[in-house]
This record gives sequence, C-alpha cells and structure tokens, in this order.
Amino acid sequence: MPYDVIVVGAGPAGSIAAHDCVRAGLKTLLLEKFTLPRNKACGGAVMFRGLHILKGQFPESLVEQKIHGLRFMLSNGDSAEFKSDKMLGITVFRNRFDEFLARRATRAGAELLEVARATGVLLSREGVAVQLSDGREFTSKFVVGADGVNSTVARCTGLRPERKDLNRVGLGMESDFHVGEDGVLKATTGDPSILLLVPVENRVSYGWVFPKKEHLCVGIAGVAAHMQRLRPIFDSFVAKMEKKLGVRLNSTKRRVHFLGADGVTSRNVTTRVILVGDAAGFVDPMMGEGIAYAMKSGVHAARVITNAFEDNRSDVEYLEWYQRLCSKEFGANFRMAEWAGLRGTSFTESVLSRASGQPLASEILTMLARGEIGYSEIPQTVVKNLPRELPRLLRRVVESRVSGSPRKGS
Repeated sequence: MPYDVIVVGAGPAGSIAAHDCVRAGLKTLLLEKFTLPRNKACGGAVMFRGLHILKGQFPESLVEQKIHGLRFMLSNGDSAEFKSDKMLGITVFRNRFDEFLARRATRAGAELLEVARATGVLLSREGVAVQLSDGREFTSKFVVGADGVNSTVARCTGLRPERKDLNRVGLGMESDFHVGEDGVLKATTGDPSILLLVPVENRVSYGWVFPKKEHLCVGIAGVAAHMQRLRPIFDSFVAKMEKKLGVRLNSTKRRVHFLGADGVTSRNVTTRVILVGDAAGFVDPMMGEGIAYAMKSGVHAARVITNAFEDNRSDVEYLEWYQRLCSKEFGANFRMAEWAGLRGTSFTESVLSRASGQPLASEILTMLARGEIGYSEIPQTVVKNLPRELPRLLRRVVESRVSGSPRKGS
C-alpha cells in the first residue's frame, strides 16, 4: 500500500518529521536501518531550543544532567565560564533519546519499520520508490532523507556527491567513560551542570567533556581534512583531560563519526524529496551542535510537505520553500559561526577571556542556547543592553585601575 510520506532514518530529524506529518493526517512510514535502541556517535547535549519543540513532553528518566552553563578551557591554562539560572539544555544518551522520539512518532500514528536499510530511491512522475537491502520496496508521494551525513537518499537523488569533500565535512571521535557519580562531581569541581569545551590550538577543531550521571562523554571533532590522524589526536586529548580533571578515564569503545556541513548553502530539496538534519548538513560550524537544528529542520519539512499535499504540488520550486525557511532560521547564524571559527583559537580565546565573568555575556549565551537569539543577533543584543550594563562595566574598569595603581611612597 502506498504511503503519503516515507521518512528514511529515525534520528531526531526524521522522527520529528514523521511525528508532525502523521499528526497532519498523512500516512507516514518511518524506516530505521537498525533495531532500536541503537548506538549513535554524539556527545548527547540537547539544547533548550530543541527541547522546546517537544513542549516539555519528555520523561525525566531521559535526563542525565541539566545544563546551566559552559566552561571554555583556554590554551594558557585559564578558563572562561558562563552560567545561568535558566536551563540551557540537557545531556542524554542518544540511543535512549532517539528511541523515545521514534516511539513518540509511532504513538502519534506513524508506522515504524526497523532493520530496514534503504539502498535506493527512484523518482517518477507518480511518486517515489524506496528500495531496501532485503529486496522490499515501498512507494510514497514524498520522501524525507533523514539518514545522516552518509545519506543514501541524498546520493541517489543527486543532492550530494558520491565522494565527500574532506574540507566540507567534519570528523570526530568520542567515548563515554564510566567514572561513577563521585568521578563526575570531581571532574566538574562539584557542578555537573557545566559543559566543558576545549578549542584545539592551531586547528579548526575543538574537544569537549559532557557530564552525565555516572559517565563523562569525552570527544573531539574538526574539519575532516585536519583530522586524518584521528586516533592519536583523540588519545592525546583524553590523556590531557585525564590529567586536568583528576579522574581516571579507562579505555573504552571509541565512536567515529562524520559531521554534516554547508546545510544552508547546499541544495536540500528536489522533486518529492527533502533532506533534514545531518543529511542536509545542519550543524553549527563553530560548536558542532546539531540535534536542535535537526529537530527544527524536521518541523519545517513536515510543514512544507503538509502544505504541498493541500496545494497538490510536489515540484522542486514549491519545495524550495523549505530551503528558504531553513536559510532564514539558520543561515545568518551559521555564517557568523563559520566566520568566527575560521579565525582560529586566538580569536576565540581573546573574545572568551574578555567576556568571562560579565553578566551580559552569560545572558547572551543563555539566549543563544535557548534559541531566543542567534549568533547574528549578538551585536544588536549587546548594543541594546549596553546602557544597562555601562555603569557596571565602568565600575569594573575603575576598580581594576585602582587595584593596579602603585601605592604612595612605593
């Protein structure tokens, strides 16, 4: 029986798209190549702007830690910390979080088919046929490619090349290290609500330590062309973190993954097909965060497809509305993040060290994480709030000058 929509991939982007499509009355099939729950290479930080899409409807059991701040480790040994009373997001284990989203889609009425690896996508005037590795074939009016950075849907429909350009994708490695609750507290100096981010010197890359209840997720990622010797780079970073945090990080299974990129500058639609999440390349070029962007792209895809059904359209010109929606929401932010990231660690650290300890900086970080503003809105937000902050800033300057002045008679 033909479907209205087939969603290939039950990650956050695909499951959100499937949920919203079926809620709009569309007969929806969600394909997942593995059995759920399945492992996913990801640090597992879900920022508030992604949680907002769920309207608070997720079980507390999924939450490993609630995030209230970020700490950046600088190359000179100092750190820059930004903390908020508001929740910035949560840490999760992706296998459990992704399964929750997929089951949420099925509770809404989507049909989920596991162990269903898509190997081909054929477009015709009548619809789309998705072929599976076991020989089965399903047809629909639309297909959502949510099958990650190695997307079969993207390659079969000509939206992405067969071979990756290593200068245009990211590459990362990570592991979850079991250290127990006491180890998590020790590594985070008693505050597991802080995510640790480490810009890597002389590379367009970064490392991270994300606290969970009894684990620390430690990882690195960067432009793939700069990460060819990934294993030794990762092992060196783990050794550095082990010494810095004062906890033993015992050897465990490593996960390697590519990261999407160029989502707002690449074609993400063709006739009857829309790419979402990592398949589209919606990943923050500076911080590598992608879950919230993936979820939002799923929302946009479902909205456009629902309207396409109502208007009896399936052509690329109509579906480019999706491209415009994503570009409007992500484009300016990604461009500014890429601009800042390409200036390297010296630029990043100079900004962070100056901003550390400033209430306005923490406020802006909070708004960024919660999706209240984007990177591109930082300058106008600073200008808007500067009159309020100016007395405090002047007082700090005067106090620093006074404390640094030589005493009389010295």
